[in-house]
Amino acid sequence: MKKPAFRKITVVGVGLLGGSIGLGAKAADERITVVGVGRRKISLDRAVAAGAIDAATLSVAEGVVAADLVVLASPLETYEAHLLAMRDALSPRTIVTDVGSTKAVAVRLGESILGRAGLFVGSHPMAGSERGGVQFARADLFNGATCIVTPTKHTSPSATRKVERFWKMLGGLTVAMTPSAHDSAVARVSHLPHVLATLIVTGQKNAELPLASRGFLDTTRIASGDPAMWREIILTNRKPLLSAIDAADEQLMRIRDLIEIGDARGIERYLRAAKKRRDELLTHRLKREE
Repeated sequence: MKKPAFRKITVVGVGLLGGSIGLGAKAADERITVVGVGRRKISLDRAVAAGAIDAATLSVAEGVVAADLVVLASPLETYEAHLLAMRDALSPRTIVTDVGSTKAVAVRLGESILGRAGLFVGSHPMAGSERGGVQFARADLFNGATCIVTPTKHTSPSATRKVERFWKMLGGLTVAMTPSAHDSAVARVSHLPHVLATLIVTGQKNAELPLASRGFLDTTRIASGDPAMWREIILTNRKPLLSAIDAADEQLMRIRDLIEIGDARGIERYLRAAKKRRDELLTHRLKREE
């Protein structure tokens, strides 16, 4: 039998994403041992009971010993402390990656603190849910998901390949781009939609909310995401997000002008172009997942 690509994977932070990584890795190869690192024993006990991890520890240094791969799945504000805690306990062959939604800050921290032959590889799976916690983790969460890998000129090519192999093992489709290109793109396709969903919800009068239909709930689903997590994402990606908001404002003013002058043809063309782009996106995703 072919030897496993990874014998031991350590996940730091066993919530929705960390738990899904554990479940997905074990579903892909039952020989893999997954160790979970967390702040609270009760949360780790839940992860063990859910089958997301095989063993648990409150010590980052203890958890990463002899690991082939370490995945940071905790809030970005904890990265520095976790990286410092694991630095001296990592073996020379251990690769460290993460699942953070912003990459420039994460990669800068990883490379500056570890500084070990380019073995920190930033990554970001475009998957998740507005619900958090290991109780919502799923082995198939990453199936068909785009997983962005962000190597730099300092990154070991073999480490990049292993991280790409890891996400493919979990069912993801990998794309490589620079940390700054990632942050710019994700500001538009992920962070801006969250801001807009929040705006739509907060802009309603209380008396009108009971009238909201399924369409309103579908459009604003992501506004139910963890506010603390999204605060961090917004503040660590401020400049790209501000540019995305400015571009969205231009589009809003464009459709506003068409409505104000009553340009029926212009409104329909605008709506038709949007429908065409979304339909093409859905078709592309369906073909990719076949």
